[in-house]
Amino acid sequence: MKKSGNGFTIIMTLVLMGSPTLFADDFVDPAFGRNDGDLFRISASRLNTMIVKTDGTLWAVGYNNFGQLGDGTTIAKSTPVQVMTDVARVSSGFRYTMIVKTDGTLWAVGNNDAGQLGDGTTTARSTPVKVMTHVAQVSASEANTMIVKTDGTLWAVGYNNFGQLGDGTTTDKSTPVKVMTDVAQVSSHGVYTMILKTDGTLWAVGENYSGQLGDGTTTARLAPVQVMTDVVQVSSGWDHTMILKTDGTLWSVGENYSGQLGDGTTTARSAPVLVMTDVARVSVGGAHSMIVKTDETLWAVGNNVFGQLGDGTSTDKLVPVQIMTEVARVSSGYLHTMIVKTDGTLWAVGNNDAGQLGDGTTIITSTPVEITVR
Repeated sequence: MKKSGNGFTIIMTLVLMGSPTLFADDFVDPAFGRNDGDLFRISASRLNTMIVKTDGTLWAVGYNNFGQLGDGTTIAKSTPVQVMTDVARVSSGFRYTMIVKTDGTLWAVGNNDAGQLGDGTTTARSTPVKVMTHVAQVSASEANTMIVKTDGTLWAVGYNNFGQLGDGTTTDKSTPVKVMTDVAQVSSHGVYTMILKTDGTLWAVGENYSGQLGDGTTTARLAPVQVMTDVVQVSSGWDHTMILKTDGTLWSVGENYSGQLGDGTTTARSAPVLVMTDVARVSVGGAHSMIVKTDETLWAVGNNVFGQLGDGTSTDKLVPVQIMTEVARVSSGYLHTMIVKTDGTLWAVGNNDAGQLGDGTTIITSTPVEITVR
C-alpha cells in the first residue's frame, strides 16, 4: 500500500466540517488503512496502564494505591484485570482514571484530593462513579481533568494552582466548569493544558516555565492563548509538547534536558521547532516522545533511563531512532511505553516496578515484550 500524507487532508476536512467527536485516534489512518477501532485503545500513566479491548471491555494493570485501577481494591496488579464493559475510551492520570463508556457517560475512579474525579467531592473511589453524560473525550492529568462533550464544549475540573483548567482562575474545582466551545481534542499533563479546536487552531493554558505552551514566552497563562494553526493532534508531557500538523510535520516545544524535543539538542524551546515529516501519530511521556510515521514505523526520542524508548538500551536519544515496524498506535507513560501493532498485538517496554507493563512481572525491560489481555 502506498503511503501518503493525503490522510491528513481528509482528517482536517472532517474537523473543519464541525465534527467535535472526531479525534486524533478516531479515523481510518492512511498508515494502516483500517479503522483503529479494530485495535486496542491504551492509556499509560505514571505507574499503571488502562486497556480497552475491541469488545469494549476495560482492563487495568499496575499500581493501585488509591483504587485507580477501578477493580474495587487497592491491590497492585501485574497482569491485566477486567474492570468494566461497554467502554469507548480511557485516560489514566496520576493515581486516578477517567472512563468514557459507549453511551457517552463519563466515569471516574481513584484519587480525588483536588476534586479531579469531578463528582463534587474530594473522596477517593475504588469503584467507578458516574460524573457526566454526552462526553466524547477526556484527558486525565496529574490532578486535573479536561473533558470534551459531544457538542464540542470543553469542561475542566480538579487542581488549578497554575490556571491549567483554563477558566481564568487558580481555584480548584470539584465539579466541571465550562471553558471553551468548538473543541476537537484536549491534552493535559502536569500543570498545563493544550487544546485543539475544530478549526485546527491550537490553544494553550497553565504553567509555562519551560515554554511548553509554545507561545514564544515562559509566561504562565490563566486563559487559553492561541499557539498555532493547521494542527491535527497534540500531546502534552510533563513539561514538553509535541504538535502534529495537517501536512504531517511534527513540531515540539518546551523542556529538553533529555533531548525529548527531538531536535538534536538539549536546549529548551518556547516556540515550536520542526522535528520530523510524514508523521501519523505522537504520544508524549514524562520526558520522552514516541512517534508513529505514516509508513507504520515507530520512532522514539528523549529520556531512556528505564529503557522506555524500546531500543534495547538505557541511553537518552537527542534525535528520533527507529524502534519497530507495523505499528498503529502508541501510548507513553511517565517511564514506560505501550505499543499497539497493526496486527492487533499489544507490546510494552520500560519501567515496571508496579507491574504496569502487564507481563506478570515487575522486571524492567528495554526491549518490547508482547502482552496478553484475557
